[in-house]
Amino acid sequence: MKPLLCVLSLAVALAATSRAVMADESAAAEKKEFQATCPVSGGPATEENSVEYRGKKVYFCCEKCPKAFAQDPKKFKNNVLLQLLETAQMVQVGCPLSGGPTDEETAVEVGHAKVAFCCEKCQGKFKQASDEEKLKLLFANLTKAFTLQSECPVSGKPINPKAFVEHDGKKVYFCCEGCPKAFTADPEKYLAKLPQFQDDDEQDADEEHEHDDHEDDDHEDEAKEEAK
Repeated sequence: MKPLLCVLSLAVALAATSRAVMADESAAAEKKEFQATCPVSGGPATEENSVEYRGKKVYFCCEKCPKAFAQDPKKFKNNVLLQLLETAQMVQVGCPLSGGPTDEETAVEVGHAKVAFCCEKCQGKFKQASDEEKLKLLFANLTKAFTLQSECPVSGKPINPKAFVEHDGKKVYFCCEGCPKAFTADPEKYLAKLPQFQDDDEQDADEEHEHDDHEDDDHEDEAKEEAK
């Protein structure tokens, strides 16, 4: 009888150990490898070299690059926006050219991020642009295609771009169709969690691009016509 109990105990112990190992392996697999492009040098950024900028973290490749960035942040704006996409601190919610719904089959890699378009024509125009022009096309109308809100204000989970409501003229995104009810019942409770209601980062960036690059506006209008 004792030998049998020993065998059973050993089997239980081995099973528990196996489950623990599998759980650790699963957690390791779910943890995404950090990949980001330094906005100053263009090289691989590290988690060790970062600064807080307008409520977000910006990562660099070395200790010198943050100093160059601090001297003229606007110079590196598009590169920073790309990095925010790479690090999931910014989420795509529409076509960068037309602002319409995206088709995942048109997705292309930009740095360590993927960007989708509404149609093959918009994708083609992006591909034909130079590397510098590509970033201008992506972020010319920031609020129509991207949001700095990456988490649901109710649950704290990643947002679903299709689950949103309008509040004070701005879109608020949620993880599911149930959370908007809690938000609309008491918006003030959640506004502090939403970057679009803090410093108007997205609106400021959008307006600056619109004033500085009128050609991008013409391109967007043309893309809308072709997407119809």
